[in-house]
Amino acid sequence: MSDRASDDSSQFRRILTRNLALPLLMGVGGTAIFIALLWHLVGLLNWVDHTHRAIAKGQELTTLLADQESGMRGFLLSGDETFLAPYSLAAAKFDSELRASEAMVTDNPAQLDRLRRIGALAARWDGYAGDVIAMRRRGEAVEPVVRSQRGKLLFDEMRRELRGYMEAEARLLRDRNEEAQNSTWTAVASYIALLLAVSGLLAWAGRRDIKALSREYGEALAQTRASSRDNEERAWLRGAQAEMATQLAGERAAAGLAERTLAFLAERVGAVVSAAFVRGEDGHLQRVAAHGLNAGAGDPADAEQGLVGQVWRDATMLRLPGLQAGYLKVATHLGDTAPQEIVLLPALNDGQVNGVLELGFLQPPDNRALMLLDQLQQPLGTLLEAANYRQRLQRSLEETRQLNEELQVQQEELRTANEELSEQSRVLSESQLQLEEQRAELEQTNVQLGEQSDTLSRRNAALTQAQADLKERALDLQRASRYKSEFLANMSHELRTPLNSSLILSKLLAENRPGNLTEEQLRFATTIHGAGQDLLTLINDILDLSKVEAGKLEVSARPVPLQALVHSMRQTFEPLATDKGLQLGIRLATGLPAAIVSDAQRVEQILRNLLSNAIKFTEAGTVTLQLEPRPDGVAFVVKDTGIGIPANLQQRVFEAFHQGDGALNRRYGGTGLGLSISRQLAGLLGGDIQLRSVEGEGSEFTLTLPLETPAGAAAGSERRRASPGA
Repeated sequence: MSDRASDDSSQFRRILTRNLALPLLMGVGGTAIFIALLWHLVGLLNWVDHTHRAIAKGQELTTLLADQESGMRGFLLSGDETFLAPYSLAAAKFDSELRASEAMVTDNPAQLDRLRRIGALAARWDGYAGDVIAMRRRGEAVEPVVRSQRGKLLFDEMRRELRGYMEAEARLLRDRNEEAQNSTWTAVASYIALLLAVSGLLAWAGRRDIKALSREYGEALAQTRASSRDNEERAWLRGAQAEMATQLAGERAAAGLAERTLAFLAERVGAVVSAAFVRGEDGHLQRVAAHGLNAGAGDPADAEQGLVGQVWRDATMLRLPGLQAGYLKVATHLGDTAPQEIVLLPALNDGQVNGVLELGFLQPPDNRALMLLDQLQQPLGTLLEAANYRQRLQRSLEETRQLNEELQVQQEELRTANEELSEQSRVLSESQLQLEEQRAELEQTNVQLGEQSDTLSRRNAALTQAQADLKERALDLQRASRYKSEFLANMSHELRTPLNSSLILSKLLAENRPGNLTEEQLRFATTIHGAGQDLLTLINDILDLSKVEAGKLEVSARPVPLQALVHSMRQTFEPLATDKGLQLGIRLATGLPAAIVSDAQRVEQILRNLLSNAIKFTEAGTVTLQLEPRPDGVAFVVKDTGIGIPANLQQRVFEAFHQGDGALNRRYGGTGLGLSISRQLAGLLGGDIQLRSVEGEGSEFTLTLPLETPAGAAAGSERRRASPGA
């Protein structure tokens, strides 16, 4: 036997050596081939990378030539020296890039000659470009030189040479890529063919040797199966015991232990029907669990009679094998079940039977099942005893817990009663303190009420005196306003009479119908007429302002056709805008009514003020009048692209005699009354004026008027003016 084992070992070592050494040699050879192939591919890839860099250099040279040409053309067309920046940078970089390209193709004489020709052509073109640039700087005509196309011919020749250079490099790149692919495929195919041949040889030899070894190992395997079977039975018993311990772990009640045990035995040993009997606290057997039984099978109250009682008394396992129907009647508790074999198993603990398991099998149990049942007698008895002990202990703990709960309830009732008494005593004390504090607070409140009554009397007297003073001042203001209005009306009449005479005379002088005035005299007459018109406008504005403030301005509401209104504004301001170089735009949005009911004279006055200001404060750009429908009226929007109004001055422009800052007044002139009068007139017409402006970008004034001016607009204005003095 030992000689045969030695021969088998030697043969196995030879097979192992052959099947390991040859693949190892193949791996070493394959590695050498792979390294050689990799070395060859690295060389080819280096040449491919060299070709890529040569092509990139050619593209860089083309880009530099294009930069030089575009820079020169830009300078020749514009004369701006900034266009020569790309020309100078490209010219300075071209020589170094050309030398780098020549260094890369020293192994290729044809490409080297082509680069040298490109360098010579570039030098000639640089000379030509330098001459043309110098002529342009001197202001000489360069068109004849450009039309000669000498520079274009040189540049086209350089492009052709560069194109040929890059095409040659591209051909080299394709050739080297094809060479790399061919080398790779040849080496890989050769290696795969060799690998397949050697692998086939090894497979054939290995199959022959392994078949011989398998016959020898088959005989040895048959010898070990017998001992393996014994080991399996022992392992099965240990596994069953471990599984049962796992299933019963954590179960504290005897009934639960019995039920889990029957379920486990039904699965492990094939007990199709079974019952479990446990010794109770009264010392008698009780059936606590069953498996596979009918509901009425057996009599649980008669457990100590028959075979179960016999096993309980004898404390030994009992087998009833070979049972057949009608041969022998057995007084069991399995009812009408007729198993072929019955096993009754006692559960022992220190010689005392704590329970009996009655198991029925349709087939006789095998040896390992009987061995398992025999080994389970002691563990089952111990577990049942522990379960009974836990039940007794649990019952004692439950009684103790109930007594503790009753004691705690009594203690809680006593504590609650004590707390209620303490709380009532505390509340009574606090009530007495609160009553004393309230009495003191009432006394102090009476004193404070007396002081407050005296203070209130003094304040009422002061308030009465202040009201009398206010009434007197209001009367003074009314008288002053009336005197001012009368004065302004009288003064405006007294000023208008000589002013109109001056305007008429200055206009006649400016017309110069006799033709006897000099240019300077005509200019003086025109200046006098313009100053008089400004003064007349100022007087009219002051008079309107005084009428509005006094509530004397009348509103005559009649239909105002919007088309006619817009036409009037265009005729008035389009010449002024054209003289100043501005564009006057008038837009009418869709959905506008044909007319509104308002005072046409006041509407035109407001629009003239807004458009006049827009043209006055706009140096360049556009002035726009846009009419838009609103839910309750019409909006007249005047936009300009003028100087704009700072945010901190936008409210002041609507105050009388204010025009933003002082610099605007000195630069543009004016009295600062136009916007103030316009806003008050808009209020009289039932509308309003809103301003949106950005300094340096322009302004937007929006006049909103209702479709029909309220009938009491003027009266309402008069009441508003009179209300402060009421």
